[in-house]
Amino acid sequence: MDLRGLHAFRIVAEASSMTAAAERLGTVQSALSARIGQFETAIGMRLFERLPRGVRLTAAGARLLPYAEQMEILAAEAMRAARGTETAGPFRLGAIAVAATTVLPPVLARLLADHEGLDLQVATGVSRDLDALLAEGKLDAAILGHRSIHAAIISRPLDSLPLALLRPAGMPAETAGQAFTFAAGCICRERLNQVLRERRIGARIVELGSVEGILGCVAAGLGVALLPEVLARQNGIAAERVGRLDLFVGSRPEAEGQVRAFVSAYRACRAAFARDVA
Repeated sequence: MDLRGLHAFRIVAEASSMTAAAERLGTVQSALSARIGQFETAIGMRLFERLPRGVRLTAAGARLLPYAEQMEILAAEAMRAARGTETAGPFRLGAIAVAATTVLPPVLARLLADHEGLDLQVATGVSRDLDALLAEGKLDAAILGHRSIHAAIISRPLDSLPLALLRPAGMPAETAGQAFTFAAGCICRERLNQVLRERRIGARIVELGSVEGILGCVAAGLGVALLPEVLARQNGIAAERVGRLDLFVGSRPEAEGQVRAFVSAYRACRAAFARDVA
């Protein structure tokens, strides 16, 4: 059965008017009348009586209406089920901490809303460890700070975040005694080491396990850190831009449907945080 014709029939029945129904459907009355006529011809019966002002259902139309409503509901459920076949089931996603803290939350909300059958599991870590977990089959996909080093893992560019050297208010970065960062294998740590060398800053490296911990130490005046610039702005911390962090999605081939859904959700949310990653 013509689902578009069925939908048009239901809208006209609800509105009792071709003109009002055409407005709801975003079309013109003549086109809607033609569609209803074609639908009536296809099923072999008149569904409406044309009146001087509007239309009303015939006996056949009245019998068809509840079935039309049920068929539209079933059609929508069928489409959702068909779309969900590639994304249903467990999806083990890894993310470096700076991505998990900045851009990931709205993307995950969108992904879960669009794919009800998705069983999402999220883990955070440094790029080196996440890449190894991908290669071992313990993750399906991961947001990394570099392309995967493993030939079996698919890598695709995702985004680019401005990086900044964060420092306590009133403290020149060159005088910092400590530099707070993540464990070895983190791209932000590598960039921090590079900045410290270039500026001949003799700060001692102190490892912390969370973005919040690093921000807290800088805010308390204990030293410097290198993180996405948006985190400095959100927390009122002095910062100087020192480059960008390119993000990549590494994924296993068997998770391609879920990864496409994730990337689609990311792009849909990108405008919401565009200012923060410009």
